[in-house]
Amino acid sequence: MIVKTAPSAQQDTPSRETTEHWLWAAAPDTPLTEDDHPWSGKWLWFTPLSLLDRSWATIRTATEDGLLGYRSKAATLINTRTKSDDTRRPICVYTRDWRNIDDVQRVLTSLRTLGIVDVLLYKTCSDTRRGRYGTGASTFVAPATKLKLVIPKRTREALEHQHAARAQARRTAEARRKAPVPKRR
Repeated sequence: MIVKTAPSAQQDTPSRETTEHWLWAAAPDTPLTEDDHPWSGKWLWFTPLSLLDRSWATIRTATEDGLLGYRSKAATLINTRTKSDDTRRPICVYTRDWRNIDDVQRVLTSLRTLGIVDVLLYKTCSDTRRGRYGTGASTFVAPATKLKLVIPKRTREALEHQHAARAQARRTAEARRKAPVPKRR
């Protein structure tokens, strides 16, 4: 379980937060203590430090108003990873199911409507838990200023496999329903 703290007094100023690595926001009726959903993922926006506080305030408000995903978070200045760009911090906007392309696209469209024109990357939470970072870790990509998401080959193959497995499960269930029930003697 991911433990999230209550909003701090510095909720909309990640550049001034000195005790937490992340600041969190949740959509209506979503507790911050909620675990990741099994298929959850997130849009990643690597925000320049000079725009971090203003950008987080925009994302936090849109999340709390229910316009984005079910929760969001912003890295604070104390949140650094080795080999990371010290001039930027990630802001993440979560969706419950990366396989729901319509919802992933809806959130991307909302982010663009908010004025975010940078390249955006989408990554599954399971890839994060597995330690997949950097080149090739993105499930979807939204080129700068574009509304349409790009689906890399790895993701297309995973989605095709998922759809094929669901179709096979439906066929199997249908065959079981149609199969004659043997008579008991």
